[in-house]
Amino acid sequence: MDNMKTNRKIPLEGLSNFRDLGGYEAGDGRSVKWGRIFRSDTLSSLSDNDIRTVEKLGISTACDLRYGDERRNEPSRLLGHQDIEVLELGFDERPGESFLDSLMEFEDAADAAQTYLLDNYRQYPFMYAQAYRQIFDQLLDGKRIVIHCTAGKDRAGLASALVLRTLGVRKEIVLSDYLLTNEHWDRGGRERPGMDPATVAMIFSAREDYFRSAFDGIAERYDTLREYLTHEVGLSEPERTQLQHMYLE
Repeated sequence: MDNMKTNRKIPLEGLSNFRDLGGYEAGDGRSVKWGRIFRSDTLSSLSDNDIRTVEKLGISTACDLRYGDERRNEPSRLLGHQDIEVLELGFDERPGESFLDSLMEFEDAADAAQTYLLDNYRQYPFMYAQAYRQIFDQLLDGKRIVIHCTAGKDRAGLASALVLRTLGVRKEIVLSDYLLTNEHWDRGGRERPGMDPATVAMIFSAREDYFRSAFDGIAERYDTLREYLTHEVGLSEPERTQLQHMYLE
């Protein structure tokens, strides 16, 4: 596992959380193929050398889960690339006002941040179901993809978790991948002025309780993950089997 963690991060100049999802063992003894599915923080920070590295990885689709204002303020450096398609899968408009902008109004900002993110994670599997369907479509087409948001933590983190779970990787292994963001992501001054350390930790850390909140949300509506994938995402059982055939070895 330690060796896999060493090999998992792709060294780039402008990004800190670009990782390969390969190598994780599925329940049937097979493992996820290396070099086929990646997850990352924002691709707006790619340097020219980084773009060449991404090209060498053979990635053909970047699945961008950021909101419209994030995409406008920090455009992906892969937009217009002749060989890499950028799929803008995030909402054009935020569901509400930017939470960071209003956070300091709360007496206990850390508690407010935790409550907000727990609720968000519980809703993500349903808010982003159509985006997940498009990600699975890319995989069913045999594309090498990178899934990303801004930090590569929340939106991309859960999307990556659902891909791994769909491939049959155990939840505790998927959790360990989700938590790797805490070792790699450099938030680069995204904190608001005056934000206390406890609040920073709640907002900018990958936390087990956030991860479990998402799957608790699924369990509240569906008896199994397969039922969720079938009825919410629209991924059929034959498609799930096909994905495992394509991406496990």
